[in-house]
Amino acid sequence: MLKLADFLVLEQKAVLDRWFDLILGTYAENTAVLWKKQKDPFANPVRHKFEIGMRGILLALAACGENMPDVAVFAPMLDEIVRVRAVQDFTPSQATAFIYLLKKAVREALWPQITEHDLFVELLALESTIDVLALFAFDIYCQCREKIVELRINQIKNQYDRLLKRANLLCDLPAEGEEP
Repeated sequence: MLKLADFLVLEQKAVLDRWFDLILGTYAENTAVLWKKQKDPFANPVRHKFEIGMRGILLALAACGENMPDVAVFAPMLDEIVRVRAVQDFTPSQATAFIYLLKKAVREALWPQITEHDLFVELLALESTIDVLALFAFDIYCQCREKIVELRINQIKNQYDRLLKRANLLCDLPAEGEEP
C-alpha cells in the first residue's frame, strides 16, 4: 500500500508546480510573470535557487517519513530560498511563510490520493513536520538578517574612517605590537 511519502515522490512535479505558483503569489504580478516564464537558470537565478531548495525539501520530507526532521538535512535547502527572501522587502513572517504554502500545495495536488488511500493521519504528521521546518526557516532568516546588519555596520564604519582620513582627522594607528 502506498504511503503519502510515496505520493510526494511520484507526484513531485504537481506538488512543486503548485507550491511554486503559491510562492509566486507572494510577489508583485510583474515579478511573478517574469519568474514563471523565464526558466533559464542564468537569466533567472532566483527561480533556479527556489527550484533547488523546493525539490530538496520535498524529497527530504518524503525520505524522513514520520521521523522528526534534522536541521542539518533541511538547512541547506531552506537556505536556498530564505537567503533570497531575507534581502527582499518582506516582513519576517512573510519571508518564511513560503514553507507553510507547502501544506496547501500538498493538499491541493494530492487530495485525491489522500482521500482514496485514507492518508489523513500521514497528512497531519507531514504538516507537523512542515511546522518544524518553518521554525528552521525562521532561524535561517534571522541569521541572514544579522549578517546583513553586520555588513551595513562595517560599511558605515569604513566610510566614516575614509572621511576622517580625507579630512586629516584620523591617522593610521600602528597595529598591535608595532612601534609608532
